[in-house]
Amino acid sequence: MDVTALWALFVSFERRLATELGALGLTVSSFRLIGEVMREPDGIRQAELARRLGVRPPTVSAAVGRLEERGLVRRIPDPDDPRARRVCLSPEASLMPGLDVLSRMNDLLFGAMTDAERSQARALIQALAHRLEES
Repeated sequence: MDVTALWALFVSFERRLATELGALGLTVSSFRLIGEVMREPDGIRQAELARRLGVRPPTVSAAVGRLEERGLVRRIPDPDDPRARRVCLSPEASLMPGLDVLSRMNDLLFGAMTDAERSQARALIQALAHRLEES
């Protein structure tokens, strides 16, 4: 396997994910943002969210504003800093459509594999991701 094969997988995955999310009125970027917010039950500062997503804070602020208008996230006061606000999931937000997208993507990619093949694929993907993160 080489980098061009991984690049092709990335492009195909992102294209298919964008198509699936488009039906929900979401972009891949907004889906990633929601995923990061989901990891923080007490909310996350926008600056940290920008760092994790690799974008500038004004980009996150605009994206959060759009998602807030749709009722998917909300901004709450930061208990550690009265000047700051945290982004958290809105209690009214339904996550099921997004989870359904992930389930369909999982079935598409790994559904025909045996348990052993899925385990090997998971281990390989995790090892490759780890190498990229540590360098």
